[in-house]
Amino acid sequence: MKIEGNRPNVDSSATGKVDAARTASSKGKDQTGRANGDAVTVSPDVALAQRAIDSASQPTAIRPDAVERGKALLASGSLGTDTGQLADTLIQRLLDNQL
Repeated sequence: MKIEGNRPNVDSSATGKVDAARTASSKGKDQTGRANGDAVTVSPDVALAQRAIDSASQPTAIRPDAVERGKALLASGSLGTDTGQLADTLIQRLLDNQL
């Protein structure tokens, strides 16, 4: 078999076969767009992972008033002085949101 790289007329029979296959596959679908007899089932773990990804990709709302208050507390030196109390507060708020 000889391969010619400069051949201007590409074999169009392969393209016709692909088009025929697409037409045949679209005829086998019902009105919902799902092929007859084919189904995909997603495990609960994958569904949970997808929901987590979707939630993480959502932009979070930035509250300018809270940012300014935090900056002012940090500048005054009253923010972050008691790391134990900060950790306790963070943990408690996490627990409150989960229940």
